[in-house]
Amino acid sequence: MLVSEEFPPFMFGGIGAVAFDLASSLSKRKLSTVVFCGRSKKMTTEKPNDYLEIIRLPCLDLPPRFLWFQVQNFLRILGRRGCGIIHAVSPQVAFLCAHLKKALRRPLITSYHGVPFYELRGFVNSPIRYWTLGDFGYNLLEFPLNDTLIRCSLQNSEKIVACSRAMLSELRTFYGSIDPQKSLIINNGVDFEKIEKSKDSSKESENTDDLSILFAGRLYYLKGITFLIRALQYLLPEYPSLKLNIFGTGPLKDKIQALVLNRGLKNNVFLHGQVDRSQLIRETSEASVIVCPSLREAQPVSVLEAMALKKPVVAFDVPFAREIIIDQHSGFLARVGDSRDLAAKIGISLSDRKLRDRIGQNAYEHVKQDHDWDKLVNKYIDLYEDTASSR
Repeated sequence: MLVSEEFPPFMFGGIGAVAFDLASSLSKRKLSTVVFCGRSKKMTTEKPNDYLEIIRLPCLDLPPRFLWFQVQNFLRILGRRGCGIIHAVSPQVAFLCAHLKKALRRPLITSYHGVPFYELRGFVNSPIRYWTLGDFGYNLLEFPLNDTLIRCSLQNSEKIVACSRAMLSELRTFYGSIDPQKSLIINNGVDFEKIEKSKDSSKESENTDDLSILFAGRLYYLKGITFLIRALQYLLPEYPSLKLNIFGTGPLKDKIQALVLNRGLKNNVFLHGQVDRSQLIRETSEASVIVCPSLREAQPVSVLEAMALKKPVVAFDVPFAREIIIDQHSGFLARVGDSRDLAAKIGISLSDRKLRDRIGQNAYEHVKQDHDWDKLVNKYIDLYEDTASSR
């Protein structure tokens, strides 16, 4: 049983993508999997194949949605008694899963993709002009609830899965020692079957007039989008036709639009809003360079997919990026918060198609080795079997 309030097509980040890919990979191995997810007006059931069942449940469309999802649907999920393992794909469903564990007498595994304290610290340290009411509510007002959910999940989970070394380090730093026998790292992954289908449609041009940068993510300060727009201005004298395609939405959307107009970038910057994952993969395959200027992340799936598409990725030199990018070998790392250095690293990649191809090939080999769902699913199956037998 996988429990995730976020699941395609109703998702706002990597948690939904991980839940979908894990469920799909388990079903490919003929392991019966049931997913409970939210954002439906009424309870509906889908059966993509003989081994996968997706049950969409009602959820009040108001923050905090993950709380309403749990309150509204405990009894509905409790009726499903045939599961062997409960896997909370995010600790935000900890209350629900802790009660399910006790009622169903099944072991609980929880995956972690963030630590609320560090999100809060990043928000407080950001320029006040980029504060929004939505981020204020999520980071400050909801912090006690999010922190309580993390502590609840740590206490009740038989196993703790972190998606990166940086993520596990943050958990241990803020929440104290975690039993090494209880915790492990399983990277986020890439569905290479989807990637192979998308690569055939790549249309990147040799013409410098068609060079483009792609950014994908929620539009808020910690994703670094404002640093990227400033970096673009340093690049335009050499690449006047360079395009920046922005995919995603968020509380800074209006301010970004105003910034683009005020700086005379309306012919170079295009906001496309939120698109489905398959379209984003297609758009990524056609870009020249992918930029992830985040100040903090766990392990962004969109970056892994870009690397699988053999695209050079430019990121700030922060812990999550150092885990997946070797500077000037499988991508480029820029000084944190330095738009001029970010522009320089993007410019190096734009200047040389052969370099982009070489960097992209190295990136592909890294994610194929360490982030292929065909390999990662084996780790999850071993984890489920070990947890069930020890229980």
